Amino acid sequence: MTVLVALLGLILLIVIHELGHMLTAKALGVRVPEFGVGFGPPLVKRKIGATVYSFRIILLGGFAKMAGMGDGEEGPDTYPAKAPWRRALIIFAGPAANILAAVAILAGVYMFQGVVTDIKPVVEAVEPSSMADEVGIKSGDRIVGIGGERFGTWEGFEREMRGREPGEKVSVTVLRDGGERTFTGELGADWQNPGRALVGVRPEIEKTTYGPLESVGLAVRRCVEITVRLGAFVGQLVTGQEKFYDNVTGPVGIASVGSTAVNQGFFLPLLALISLNLAIFNLLPILPLDGGHLFFIAAEKLIGRPVSEQTMGKIAAVGIVLVLALFLFATYADLSKIFTGQPFIPE
Repeated sequence: MTVLVALLGLILLIVIHELGHMLTAKALGVRVPEFGVGFGPPLVKRKIGATVYSFRIILLGGFAKMAGMGDGEEGPDTYPAKAPWRRALIIFAGPAANILAAVAILAGVYMFQGVVTDIKPVVEAVEPSSMADEVGIKSGDRIVGIGGERFGTWEGFEREMRGREPGEKVSVTVLRDGGERTFTGELGADWQNPGRALVGVRPEIEKTTYGPLESVGLAVRRCVEITVRLGAFVGQLVTGQEKFYDNVTGPVGIASVGSTAVNQGFFLPLLALISLNLAIFNLLPILPLDGGHLFFIAAEKLIGRPVSEQTMGKIAAVGIVLVLALFLFATYADLSKIFTGQPFIPE
């Protein structure tokens, strides 16, 4: 069920992206014959106004088909007939919709879910079949020590857990009903990262919520921070400071991480992050991505005439191969990480 929720979230982001293209195109006088979610044979088709809306069998994307874009159609209501600035707005509207979606999701989180302001070493929940469950640690217990080492914060608990391995025997001291109790057992393993040892407890978390205007401001600031970090991260990939294999995540990994996020309650922030990543990825200057179309619109303004369809077709073919290669490599990396026990996202 959690995987289904994660997949529905990803489909929603695709729909938002394509809606940005379609609504802007219609507002600027471009006819949109079809709006589709997914690829391949249609499962459902319905015509509303001048547009056919379809839901297709392969849910790996979507499209807003615009008149005159790749079909050779001519006329005043076609995409090529519009001024470059109008075409640029139509193309940019897709990534912009995802950016706005990321801001809206994060603003909603700040307003209604809140942000973590403190994590206490008090057990809020015990994971079933974990070491904590087996030895008798209960909700409400305050963890005050591991292996004889004392601490008073959740950070202290995490510090004492670093370097420990699954199967290692440890003693955990808790404060319960005014007295201390010590439980001894073998540490379990994180199913997503089998090399990481777990006691199997979730801490109590204090959160702060904000008003509407402050939430929007915080969301915008957060999106800017993430974008800057992504830029720095790309630079690290180029210079070899970070490994592409370790950090790339495809559909399998996204679904898995999304499922975990649904279980642990941080799916909405993850969805906002994915939406922002989707916008930035689509702005890369590679055809058939939106950034590639924007690049050729800019080139048209510089040389004073449109780039020929034959030239764009050849460049788009190379771009499709690159995007497909990235998709296949990401899927390979996901499956490889599953078999080797490596986490989808590095710690």
